[in-house]
Amino acid sequence: HYFIQSNLSMMDELSSEGLTGHYLGGGRVSCSTLVKDDLFLVVKSNLLVYSTRNAALLHVQCLGTSQVTGLSVNPLNSQQLLVTSKDGYLTVWDMTDWTQMRSDKMGSSVSDLLVSKSTQQFFLVTKQTVKSQEVTTIKKVDLSTLAPISDILIIRKPCSNFQISSCGGFIMFTRDTRVRVINTCTCATFTRYTHDIELSAATLHCKDDVAAVADAEGKMCILENWNVKGNEEVTVHHWHANRVSGMAFAPRSQVLFSGGLESVLVKWLDGQPQFLPRIGGGIQEVLCPESGDTVVLVTDDSVVHIVSLNTWSVKFKLCNVLRRGDDECPRTAASRELSRDSSHVLMTSSPGHIQVYDVEKRKHVADLDITNQNKCTGHEKNKKLVYIDVTHFKVSEDGEWMATVERRDDGYLTPENRLKFWSRDPEEDTTKFTMVTCIEPPHNKVVTSLTLGHTSHPTAVTTSTDQSAKVWMCTEEEGGSWTLEQTLKHRNGPAFASVLSSDGSVVAVAYKGATVIYSTSDWETKAEIPQNIGRVDQIFLTGYYLLSSAKDLISVWDLTSLSLCWEVSANVSYILSLPDKTFLAFVSRK
Repeated sequence: HYFIQSNLSMMDELSSEGLTGHYLGGGRVSCSTLVKDDLFLVVKSNLLVYSTRNAALLHVQCLGTSQVTGLSVNPLNSQQLLVTSKDGYLTVWDMTDWTQMRSDKMGSSVSDLLVSKSTQQFFLVTKQTVKSQEVTTIKKVDLSTLAPISDILIIRKPCSNFQISSCGGFIMFTRDTRVRVINTCTCATFTRYTHDIELSAATLHCKDDVAAVADAEGKMCILENWNVKGNEEVTVHHWHANRVSGMAFAPRSQVLFSGGLESVLVKWLDGQPQFLPRIGGGIQEVLCPESGDTVVLVTDDSVVHIVSLNTWSVKFKLCNVLRRGDDECPRTAASRELSRDSSHVLMTSSPGHIQVYDVEKRKHVADLDITNQNKCTGHEKNKKLVYIDVTHFKVSEDGEWMATVERRDDGYLTPENRLKFWSRDPEEDTTKFTMVTCIEPPHNKVVTSLTLGHTSHPTAVTTSTDQSAKVWMCTEEEGGSWTLEQTLKHRNGPAFASVLSSDGSVVAVAYKGATVIYSTSDWETKAEIPQNIGRVDQIFLTGYYLLSSAKDLISVWDLTSLSLCWEVSANVSYILSLPDKTFLAFVSRK
């Protein structure tokens, strides 16, 4: 997402000259690795380097590709970072000044990067499709020249979960239900273990010859001396109810950590599980730093959790712009409000939550739980979970009030609609809100917009497809509670958007086919502007100008003459009024 600033009062055409853009980030963590106690994360095309000790952001680097598949430090030079990508390139970065040293095409798509730091063995796993069949090749690479030496194995069946031993002499991978091992010196392969169902994850101990594999039903198998052919010593653990997607051994012991869709971190010590529940999202990856006092969890909601083993609790959370579990960007239907006294941006995140993002520090600040509902894993196949979700929210200019609209509709029961008002003390924490009023339902049908401003009292306006716009006011005599002040209608048409003027004297409501200006003193109609479009998404009042946005069309009207000043086609998903009232921010999705 990009915030684009542009002057409205002086603008006669929409152009990119003189605009300021701020990249907010967002996206899933596609690749991650640990370099001592520093965490390297790849989000889209950006490399983010964090410290696992204090969660400080150490560096941000654009890698130039959004298809990174592997990260590793060069064993010959600890100041060089090796990066592989799906387009088949191996890139070397100098981490002293973060310059790209070289980039070599390694053939087909590179899916895995295997490096043995102790013996300086280096292998690449490439994949390509030949006659509708996936062919996997393990290539041995010369670290000094970064040139492929030979193909040590070609596999004509799908395989995954590639792991390399600490000595570099063996590579383990899974193929369907089997654990296969290859000797990198002799190129001999053998099946170490055969499971009953397809395997989903695998990991190796960094020093001992111990391996662990897991399946989609939550069963885990510990393989002692995994690189010895014919060894049948297998220990089975089963606690998880769903797919295990992340596992890692502690570097200084044989303690195993595992996680999956249940959002629970499990610590296995001598076969006994210890649990850390309610992590947040489903655990995708588990990493153990060399210090041995923390565990790093990467979850499917783009959050990185740093867990302290001393207190067995989440010590830090590293968040960028959170994504929804269904891989959507923050909803464009819900509003994004800049905090009036900071650089915070409010956006929807997981269902029922609002996230607070600091634009200047480029980090996630807080997550506001609006609906107070438990998160279910929803592991049942072909069954969609329906949450109560935040569809609209606004923050007042002074930051003292926030209004939210939430809705749940499963298609069977009567839809749930709630309008909530939240208060905040400006002198206290900027992310601490307390609910003072809950109205259920505010409208009989779907709420289409929410406006929060000030007339004689704090005022909110909601519009709905039930052919009405409702005005809500906060009365000091009733202890800050909000009540219905007025119901507005116009020719039995649905209302889609509304806006309050900065001085609170008028309110504009966009109905189907017309935008109506009302006086807030007596709620009489002052003006009516016809609209050729069927639905207006957003409207703004700036002085004597009215701006309306619908699909890809932006129009500006002069309210003194009720005439059209200009209109332009633009791919804008959301428009936001900035605090100084001189600029509007146009949000576009790329």
